[in-house]
Amino acid sequence: MTIHVCPSTIDEIVRRVDARDGVYLIKNATIKALENKDRLRMERLRCVYRLLNDRGLVCYPERPAWPDEWWRFVVYRREILEVDLTRVAKDPALLASFEHVLAALRYPYMHEKAPGTVRLRDALHMLSTAKTEQSEPTRRHLSVA
Repeated sequence: MTIHVCPSTIDEIVRRVDARDGVYLIKNATIKALENKDRLRMERLRCVYRLLNDRGLVCYPERPAWPDEWWRFVVYRREILEVDLTRVAKDPALLASFEHVLAALRYPYMHEKAPGTVRLRDALHMLSTAKTEQSEPTRRHLSVA
């Protein structure tokens, strides 16, 4: 049996991510409400994750852990991770946020050193202030001797 997720559900999540500077903390209850379902099954949640990834968004944790309606996960754009490391190194708050994001990428979700979803959302919001400057790309030429 295939699971159908309404395109409007994914569109609404993408809209919320964009409205909050590329980071959004979502509860399973929100998906249940957007889908007009009495229960949220794990298969539907996995399908939502896959469709969000297909739209270029990242979910944390990578895979849903359980369908409890009060369980939360973070949805963010990959571009938020493109930061100016010199700015991050100079600011202790940005550096702490950067370390939280690295821990989330390094450790599995249930690991003791992995940050929780609220902490990761806050760290990603902080990192979004340290965006890299969009400069003209430099061309490098390879010369053969």
